[in-house]
Amino acid sequence: MKNFIFLLLGVLAPCFNQAQLTLVKENGTTIPSGKVLTYNTTAENTATLHYKIKNTSSAAVKVRIKIVSIQNATGSGFQFCYLNTCLPSVAPNAVYPSNSNAPITINANSETPASGYNMWNSNTGSGTFPIDYIIKYYLVDDFNNEYGTPVTIIYRYDPNAILATNETGKEHKQFASISSTLFKNIISVIAKENITYHISNMEGRHVLKGNLKKGDSTIDASTLNTGMYMITLQNNHGKIISKKVIKNE
Repeated sequence: MKNFIFLLLGVLAPCFNQAQLTLVKENGTTIPSGKVLTYNTTAENTATLHYKIKNTSSAAVKVRIKIVSIQNATGSGFQFCYLNTCLPSVAPNAVYPSNSNAPITINANSETPASGYNMWNSNTGSGTFPIDYIIKYYLVDDFNNEYGTPVTIIYRYDPNAILATNETGKEHKQFASISSTLFKNIISVIAKENITYHISNMEGRHVLKGNLKKGDSTIDASTLNTGMYMITLQNNHGKIISKKVIKNE
């Protein structure tokens, strides 16, 4: 029996050792572990990091993401998107997807779509000290045990940073737009193509979903209570736009 276990471990170990997890930007540029990605603005188009998680091994892998720590902020105002989930805030030591949910699965020699994986800080903080979000991407086995070499990056908002032109990001052509982030009963959307939408409360629970056709459309949100929500729009190519909206009286 012991010989069988040792043999099994010997077979599995090379698979784990060969597993390669990397992060890349939309243009294919590798984001190395330890990289500090600095933004001097909270403007969404400029300060949103769109990226992909890449599996360069010959076997499928399971991935989780941990917010290792947050410096000079609480996590409020840091939008963090993965899979089909967009969170309006994060918490130190939180794991996404949570350990009670299925991890992110990436097939052999494949990558996640950049459209569903992004992060954006809208918190201006004190205006003096930079805000750091330290984020770790790591592999887990079927028993949720971490293995392999993780990739850890730092998303930094520093209002005093002077950045080169190529560091400030690029504006993304929007396939849809929301007329106003304040609404009473109706949310107005202008779409350049047919899209789907879902609206979540601040706990991440979906409260409304549906389809919208190309052109000017409205979403009946009269059943929602007053407060803040996250609306996510998605086109047929998997691209995602997420916005915070507020229902008032």
